Amino acid sequence: MRYRGSGRLAQALARSPMHSKFTGSFLVILLSPTLWMAGCGKQDSVEISASAAARANSDGSVSVHKPTSQELASLNEDIAKREAVNRQYPGSETPWGASSERVTGVSVPGILQLQNGREVRLDGIRCDERAVGYLRRLLVDETTTVAVLPSVESQGEPVPAEVWSVDKALQVKGLTTTPSYSNVTEIAITSGWCQLEPTTTCKHNERYAALSAAFAAATSAR
Repeated sequence: MRYRGSGRLAQALARSPMHSKFTGSFLVILLSPTLWMAGCGKQDSVEISASAAARANSDGSVSVHKPTSQELASLNEDIAKREAVNRQYPGSETPWGASSERVTGVSVPGILQLQNGREVRLDGIRCDERAVGYLRRLLVDETTTVAVLPSVESQGEPVPAEVWSVDKALQVKGLTTTPSYSNVTEIAITSGWCQLEPTTTCKHNERYAALSAAFAAATSAR
């Protein structure tokens, strides 16, 4: 499976269960002029034009190369699956420019500890210890912050929420000009890291179920 726009995502996936399909690396496609964002409600309008591919090696390093025709075909297949889900169950708009916080820790069943002292829970899914390890590699980094979209107004913690990563790793390396935004919950679902756990507070239970079904065969094959 290919993911777009995030060096940290490539590094996290390099040691995930899906990594076994590929020898020594995992692929992240960089799109130009606009990065394709996982979970974006306006994906249908994005023209697929990949200018480079960032590959995460098993040692965690990231290299860049020109995407192959097979990589582009696989990317288009993944995007087609998401677009089919988007048409039936639209996702949230990408929170461009929203305030974000560093993640200092992640714990079962998907609770993020933020630098400001707050705790939020990935609403709609449950993550075991192995999945939490992948989420730590994805989120606990000086170049990554998260934008939190609370499911409900709550004074208690952890707050159930939809969470987006704001990754500046590739921007710092000069490979992109803007941060990469990715829906953390949807990454966890389509990667096969976490299990669905529908809640009364989650606004996207049906969408998450559709994404899980669309990517289930691909993740089990990996």
